[in-house]
Amino acid sequence: MASCLDAGASLATLEQQLDLLNLPDQSYKLTKSAVNRCSILSTKFDVHLLNDSVHSHDFSSHEHSGHEHSSHEHHDHDQAHEDDHNHGHEHEHNHSHSHDVERSLTEILALIEAAPLAVAVKKLAVDIFRRLGLAESQVHGVALDQIHFHEVGAIDAIVDIVGFAICYTELGIEKSYVSPVPLGGGTVKTMHGIFPVPGPAVLNLLKAAGAPIRQFDVQYECLTPTGAAILATIAHGWGSHPAFSHVDAIGYGAGTINPEGHPNVVRLMVGESNFKNKYISSQIEVDTEAPSASYRSEVIAVLECNLDDCSPQILAHAVESLVADGALDVAITPLTMKKGRPGHKLSVVAKPEDCRRLQELILKETTSLGVRSYFCERIVLERDFQEVTLGEGPSIRIKIGRDLNGRIINVHPEYEDVVNYSRNRNISLKDVLLQSLNAAASQIERSKIDG
Repeated sequence: MASCLDAGASLATLEQQLDLLNLPDQSYKLTKSAVNRCSILSTKFDVHLLNDSVHSHDFSSHEHSGHEHSSHEHHDHDQAHEDDHNHGHEHEHNHSHSHDVERSLTEILALIEAAPLAVAVKKLAVDIFRRLGLAESQVHGVALDQIHFHEVGAIDAIVDIVGFAICYTELGIEKSYVSPVPLGGGTVKTMHGIFPVPGPAVLNLLKAAGAPIRQFDVQYECLTPTGAAILATIAHGWGSHPAFSHVDAIGYGAGTINPEGHPNVVRLMVGESNFKNKYISSQIEVDTEAPSASYRSEVIAVLECNLDDCSPQILAHAVESLVADGALDVAITPLTMKKGRPGHKLSVVAKPEDCRRLQELILKETTSLGVRSYFCERIVLERDFQEVTLGEGPSIRIKIGRDLNGRIINVHPEYEDVVNYSRNRNISLKDVLLQSLNAAASQIERSKIDG
């Protein structure tokens, strides 16, 4: 919320919208201030829980489970920061009340749905809560409907998550790209005991989202369960940001901890991205300059090593082994290495979760003594296949690439099918390619008319 407010979201709008929730009167207050984090001017935003008001409210009509599972752990975490580092989250409450009332996840979702908020705000807030609840249910081994929030934590969670949804929606953000997240180190104090960082709910959230993480050697928690749930929900892709035609706003949201060695802030860049591509093949022409064109983004791992003492037979076998073991793509590039020796660069594109296994395979199947790796973003087309026939002979599969709006971007015959047909009918490969593209163009036009 702090980074959104710093980027231009309105505090007055946030307060007005939060008032539409059926929360106890005088149960919290919001404060916004300007602070410096490692010389960067940032916005500090706090939700102060007014504990006495919360507990004086009548929740006697709520039914409660006997489970002591709380899916809003991070306020215990922030209290641990205050205890261990003397710079805690500024929530004015504690969890020492033996009579703490609980709210189930179902009750919280119903409260959000009943509020007269914008549809987009309610959907985002509900999605974040569901994701957070699912991660906690996996941690504790209980059903999703058995996840409960202690009343103090529940109000805090509702304000945090719904408040973020309000600010995020106000900024008009359509898609978000999230950099690899730092987790921190040390331990955190939760209602269930002292856990190592990252907490189990954070790990479940990142695993489910396929999120990349980065090493950051600090002895405090950098990512809470609520923060992880928010990022996992809004992330259209993980990695570097897309190309911007222009940047509209920049926001810095300050964390409570103020270390000397780095700025403890969330940085938000809001801008306009622009993808323009044109593909022309045979009689198929596709123009994607329309502003509505959009592409799925994903994070991939790139593995590389340079080889100057590896035989062609070993390299060929390594390529086959890597493809068979799940590599998305493998390429070999000739290069000149030290002492003027000719060599090769082996490059492998892989899913992040396959990175370590394929690195080990490269070391096993080649003469390399080390493998470089890095993560990067790529945009990809949604793929499907159609078949065309060219008279007699086997059919040929046509690979069709579409953007997220269903617009055709790329069309090409499957190579093995073209080779098979060429050999079967004793026709040149280039003629089969041309005929199959023409047949695909006609088939696509017919499907448009029929549709």
